[in-house]
Amino acid sequence: MRQIVTVDENKCVGCNSCVRACPVQANKTRLKEDSKDEFVTTIDPSLCINCGECVKACQHGARNYIDDIDEFAKLFEAKKPMVIITSPSIRVSFPKSKWRVLMNWIRNNNSNVKIYDVAFGADICTYMHNKYLEENPGAKLVSQPCPAVVNYIQMYRPELISHLSPVLSPAGCMAAYLRKYKNNKDCMFLFSSCIAKTSEAERERLYDYNVTFKRIEEYANSKGIRWDASQEFEFDEAIEGSIGKLYPMPGGLKETMLMLNKELVIRTAEGPQTLYDRLERYYQTEDRKKPDLLDVLNCQFGCNEGPAVASTIANLMEIESTMDSLEAQSVRETQGSGLLGLGKMKRFKEFDKSLYLNDFMTNYHDSRVSFVAPTVEDYKRIFHSMHKDDAQSQNINCTACGYKTCHDMACAIYRGMNVRENCSYYLKTSLKKSYTRIRDVYDTTVDEVSKINAISEEMNEGQNAIVSSTNDISSKAQELGNNIARLQKFSASCLNYYKDKKAETLTPEDFAKMQQFVAAIGTMTQSYLEVAKDVEERSENINEQIMNLSMAIDALAEMSENLKQTVTEAEETAEQSSYYIE
Repeated sequence: MRQIVTVDENKCVGCNSCVRACPVQANKTRLKEDSKDEFVTTIDPSLCINCGECVKACQHGARNYIDDIDEFAKLFEAKKPMVIITSPSIRVSFPKSKWRVLMNWIRNNNSNVKIYDVAFGADICTYMHNKYLEENPGAKLVSQPCPAVVNYIQMYRPELISHLSPVLSPAGCMAAYLRKYKNNKDCMFLFSSCIAKTSEAERERLYDYNVTFKRIEEYANSKGIRWDASQEFEFDEAIEGSIGKLYPMPGGLKETMLMLNKELVIRTAEGPQTLYDRLERYYQTEDRKKPDLLDVLNCQFGCNEGPAVASTIANLMEIESTMDSLEAQSVRETQGSGLLGLGKMKRFKEFDKSLYLNDFMTNYHDSRVSFVAPTVEDYKRIFHSMHKDDAQSQNINCTACGYKTCHDMACAIYRGMNVRENCSYYLKTSLKKSYTRIRDVYDTTVDEVSKINAISEEMNEGQNAIVSSTNDISSKAQELGNNIARLQKFSASCLNYYKDKKAETLTPEDFAKMQQFVAAIGTMTQSYLEVAKDVEERSENINEQIMNLSMAIDALAEMSENLKQTVTEAEETAEQSSYYIE
């Protein structure tokens, strides 16, 4: 089965709406390349049932689908012979007779086109279901007009194939009628609101292509259709449905079946939120408790609001009002008038005479999707990587990831269909851990800065001491120089006074003056020694201050390096936590 649903990765924002909408977990979420916080969700086509729920759920234009509009346009513009069979839901997708305008426009632009009403095929479908149940008493059927349901059963619950109705869908019945009873060999296009009908076309090979209402509307607009044109239109050969017009509404098959046989027990299930769980419960129920027919549709409001309706579609209340009118009309027609009260019920009498059940039967194939389930140890390992190491955290089931349970998410991670970063609990826990780490780094940084500040103050004091000591040394050095100069001058004066005198000529006054000279030299020498000692002490103090300052600088360098490393760690932690913080 080819890929029908497509993804534009450039538009995907990783919101998980598609994951939440998908009934079979066919979506695959991953981190974008070279990103730690941007996600993109694609599709595994081998798992997809083409129900279109993700297309309806996506609000960013990232989800789309492929139908056969190109093949239609090619043949249509070449005015080749072709057949169009149109779903009865066209009446609400193009309301207020716009569908007639569209059909007329097609017919006017290619006279080789023949157009038929699938509601007639739905009449056949109803009749054949009733006939099959009459010929197979006790049979318990699941209806098959919805191809997404057929795809689901073949792929995910093939055990139900034995219950899946062997009668063709309304589109299949219409195509089979035209092929086998009208001998029509032309290329056949189905117009529908359903993207999964493309897979039905491939499976049954009765009609060739599926063109959605949305795409045919876009095509007609591009070619200049006037929606206010004439509204008169008749299907070819007057082949138009009766009660089959009710099929697009929820429980449509049930309503028509009960018109033929009120004794049947028929139940319904619509919408992916309940349908697939209902099928599982149906599978688990013993046959004697199953209804005669379980009428199922993937879309909650039936084919009338399929994933590929036209933009002109009526609102829900108008749709239901239209269906009410069609139902009342169908009741009047089946009840008829006159003595026999047959009305259009005679159509089913005609079917009884002219149509054969085997011409409208199909079969199915087991196309089971299988994968290895994670073991207990696998779950334990995956949960541990998600910071979920206890039963409570493993059963939060917040559904933010798009899955119903944490175990579903863990299973998806095991299968490579998702990543732990897409788990909100993992993000919150990682944020908490990152905050704690950042707080620790902050506290460490504050301590280091405080130490650096203290050392800086010591260095400032040491610098001031060195400057003060240097100034004192300069003053003492000046004083020392003055003393030396005085001593030199005094010594020269004393030497000059005594150099020419002889000892025998010295007078008592000379000896007294000599004693004064010696005393003065002693005093000056002592002053010199004191100043010199003071200079030496201050020089030693300066050396000590310089050594202390050098040690402080070394300590400051080491702390600066520690602080640099701490800041680097803080930056790394902040970078790793940027996604969570945002």
